[in-house]
Amino acid sequence: MDWWRDFFDDEYLRVWGDAMPDARTQQEADGLWSLLGLQAGARVLDAPCGYGRLSRALAERGAHVVGVDQSAALLGAAERARGGLDQAQLRYVQADLRQPVAERGFDVALNIFSSLGYGSEADDLAVLTTLGAALVPGGKLFIDTNHRDGAVIMISRGIKNAVRLADGTLFQEEPSFDPIAGRIDTTWYWQGPRGAGQKSASLRVYAIPELIALVEKAGFTFASAHRGCSVEPYRPAAADLSWRFGLLAKKK
Repeated sequence: MDWWRDFFDDEYLRVWGDAMPDARTQQEADGLWSLLGLQAGARVLDAPCGYGRLSRALAERGAHVVGVDQSAALLGAAERARGGLDQAQLRYVQADLRQPVAERGFDVALNIFSSLGYGSEADDLAVLTTLGAALVPGGKLFIDTNHRDGAVIMISRGIKNAVRLADGTLFQEEPSFDPIAGRIDTTWYWQGPRGAGQKSASLRVYAIPELIALVEKAGFTFASAHRGCSVEPYRPAAADLSWRFGLLAKKK
């Protein structure tokens, strides 16, 4: 079941869009700019781009960015938030990333915020193949995601994502882990001044070696591991183990 086709809608935007402060977006954009050696004029494929928070931040720094996503609702929000950036600097395209994208010649491809694992492993391989085909030879791929070890630690400790949003809405996530399928099945609940609701999703969480193997199968060479969208190296220490995992690879 393609649960993700309807998941990323206006309700998702209303709840989750408020949970991502601009300070985090700017910090991640700075980290990516430094880690990937980006310069003004670099061509960046942000896929999927969601509501364009990083697409816009990188375009404002001088990159030429194309953001791709399957969600019309998220792309609509991205367009409304483009500010004064023109189409030459920042452009959005609706597409299913399991199929090739029309444009080629990108210096960097980004897959940010746990955007793999929605469907099967074959689906993820197709997405990574699409990104690889869009890159120049030697182009860089960066993935920011959860990973199995960190997810197991958080769930086994009973750690739940629960926050109160700026408008007073209380948001809570109730995840469960299937160790055989390697998937997290989760339901979001929220209640506040703008109403209440819930959404369910299922996400494959790869162990780090599994993700590296999948990336290499798609035609990349693993380069380095990082603490999320930053230049900091990923360390398997207790304080970092449950942190987001950033994978840098290069097209063969």
